[in-house]
Amino acid sequence: MWMDNWVLNLPKKYWPKYKSQDLNENSFLFRFFETKRNVVVLSSSNKPDIEANVLECEKNNVPILRRKGGGGTVVLGEGCLILTFAFYAKDVFGNNKYFQMINQLWINALKEAGCPELSQNGISDISFLDKKIAGTSIFRKKHLLVYQGSLLVNPNIEFISQLLAHPSREPNYRQGRDHNSFLTTTQKLGCPLTASELADHCQAYFQQHVAQFFQNEILNK
Repeated sequence: MWMDNWVLNLPKKYWPKYKSQDLNENSFLFRFFETKRNVVVLSSSNKPDIEANVLECEKNNVPILRRKGGGGTVVLGEGCLILTFAFYAKDVFGNNKYFQMINQLWINALKEAGCPELSQNGISDISFLDKKIAGTSIFRKKHLLVYQGSLLVNPNIEFISQLLAHPSREPNYRQGRDHNSFLTTTQKLGCPLTASELADHCQAYFQQHVAQFFQNEILNK
């Protein structure tokens, strides 16, 4: 497994807390980070021989891992900003709502950092117009919600194209385009911050705004 391990493998005393009278960031567990090692990460249902160019991955010593959530297959590595976000959500069946809320909070943080106006596209992508800039997924363990997202800051998109096959399922807005034509990055859009700088900025933004943003969505104990 990959990013979801950061939450699910922690001792439960470190998991997010249920809602209390004193609402604070302890109701949420989130982390922005950049991994320096290139990895291909499948969703829970993806098959490596369909979604990845396995021979290219082996040739470049890129491991193929799997996460618990849905969504498509991604390449993570230098130049990608990763977000893992978890809390106890009231609505067990509200994944679409929670995609929209978490994505919007991230979009707000990126706008403050100098990105142009981004939006949600497809099922849960973050995009600039018709170009994808982030992929996201959600894993549920009843009320516990674990969201995972990967934002393209300044990765080598040509290398991503070598490692990934054309996806077996794609959103309508992709319109059959290859990875080079479909993907963009925050730096191409004019945001000068590196992935590590954006990690610091987004972490601080979430710490300031997350409790108020989700105050009506946290499960009461």
